Amino acid sequence: MLDTKVRIGELRQGIDQVVENPIGLAMDKTRQVVRALNADLASEYVLYHQYKKHHWLVEGAEYWQIHKLLDEHAGQVLKYADMLAERITALSGVPISGPAAQERAAYIEHEAEGLYDLREMLENDQRGGQAIVLKLREDIELASRLGDYGTEHLLRETLLGQEELVHQLDHLLALESLAKVVR
Repeated sequence: MLDTKVRIGELRQGIDQVVENPIGLAMDKTRQVVRALNADLASEYVLYHQYKKHHWLVEGAEYWQIHKLLDEHAGQVLKYADMLAERITALSGVPISGPAAQERAAYIEHEAEGLYDLREMLENDQRGGQAIVLKLREDIELASRLGDYGTEHLLRETLLGQEELVHQLDHLLALESLAKVVR
């Protein structure tokens, strides 16, 4: 029988540990920034999975346009997640990568399984994006206060992108669109 178990070697560094970094940010400051970035990273992945779910499940008269838009949003969120993970490694931290660990560390919750009304799905996407926007603003202040201007710059870039995604969803959710259909 084929042995499919993954062999795990000795852990060199956990996600809650930081080591000396090459960019000169003090360890106590690095620890705070990496903790915040990992929560942002985890939340971006929760939102990514939700966007993909809605991309797969969208239906109705505006199907194609919304299907494509949600896939674009998922792609953007994945890009932001990658940028956050790369910054964590630049700070000599370890990005949170397992789905279960991401779900525990995220400050937004996974939408329950199943199919919901399209308007409700998009409202959930918007709420998730809004929560990320609010937390990014807090983390920008944290990075600035700690003198981590590289992370501050990255978070500002991510914030602008997330605000645009939330704004686009706001247009879709205008009162004149996506009327609820009773089946």
